[in-house]
Amino acid sequence: MKYIIIIGCGKTGKNLALELSKENNVVVIDKSLRNLDSLGDDFNGKKIWADALDINTLEKAEAKGASAVYLLTGNDNINLVVGKVIKRKYGVKKVILQVDDAMKKKIFKEEGLTIVNRTYLIAEVLKKCI
Repeated sequence: MKYIIIIGCGKTGKNLALELSKENNVVVIDKSLRNLDSLGDDFNGKKIWADALDINTLEKAEAKGASAVYLLTGNDNINLVVGKVIKRKYGVKKVILQVDDAMKKKIFKEEGLTIVNRTYLIAEVLKKCI
């Protein structure tokens, strides 16, 4: 069983948390209590209502012990900053960021972070439909 932290509980974060919590220990961090509540009773994990930019939040989430951290806040800059902290300070090997600005992709990759760009993924899937 893996220990996974998901930062950002919008549509993607919520769905990922619900799926991963079926077989893993999952912690979800979000600044919005409404987003955390949207996980419902089916969520079998821990919720932290806080700002991931606060180092105390990452300590509370026990980032040092995470197998993987997903950054899905919808803000590329927050994802990059928090991703770098998690990688450098806590030594988490798998740090996955959702990135909307394809131009930032190179910067993120240079930091050893795994990048997922929704627009690129959708385009690739659509091309395969032909």
